[in-house]
Amino acid sequence: MIDQLKEKLKNLEIKQVKIKSKLQELEEKRAEEINELEEKYRHLVAEVSLDVDKYEIEVNNALIDSFIESIMKEFDAKRSTSEYEVTDEIKAYRHFIANVELFPKELIESLDKVIDGEQPIENIAYDLEKIKDTYMKS
Repeated sequence: MIDQLKEKLKNLEIKQVKIKSKLQELEEKRAEEINELEEKYRHLVAEVSLDVDKYEIEVNNALIDSFIESIMKEFDAKRSTSEYEVTDEIKAYRHFIANVELFPKELIESLDKVIDGEQPIENIAYDLEKIKDTYMKS
């Protein structure tokens, strides 16, 4: 009986040695397949993110373009009359743009100063190229 148990224990050790190499092989294959799958999804996530990032840049640039256009319209309105008052259009634009999270707060503050009469519209109009260079993204 002891000899039979010794034989079974010996056979168990042999089987454990054999299975270790097979288990290691399976673990390596598993790790390789997981890496391939993770790489595939990293690529897909990057593609989706890239589209959103590109669109965010497009929206940001459209917002800056709208600011430039609004300032130029206001500047033209001021030049076309001797009795200039801040237009309702620029006030409405300022109200709208203040609720847009992407829009730079500094530009809203500049608009506020114009609307409150603290600075002339020319101060912004003459800096539009600088504003464009600062806030436009590529």
